[in-house]
Amino acid sequence: MVNLVEDWADIEDYAQRCRYGSYQTRDTIDGTEIRVHVGRFGYIHVFQDPEDPQLQRIMKFCKAEDFIKILGNIPDEQFFQS
Repeated sequence: MVNLVEDWADIEDYAQRCRYGSYQTRDTIDGTEIRVHVGRFGYIHVFQDPEDPQLQRIMKFCKAEDFIKILGNIPDEQFFQS
């Protein structure tokens, strides 16, 4: 289970003590959605402007911390199909 955090600064502070993280961006009807997962915590936010300074800050942080970019999800049993 992922515990969702409201404030991005909390994720940044927590990530300093974690070894791995991942993130995903998706274009939605409402704008650009970003999801960041670090340890047991996660952050989700939709930005209407893809050039929003907060979104740029989050992306820069994820890249600087070498977080893994997630493209999507599929069930384990469908990953290797015969």
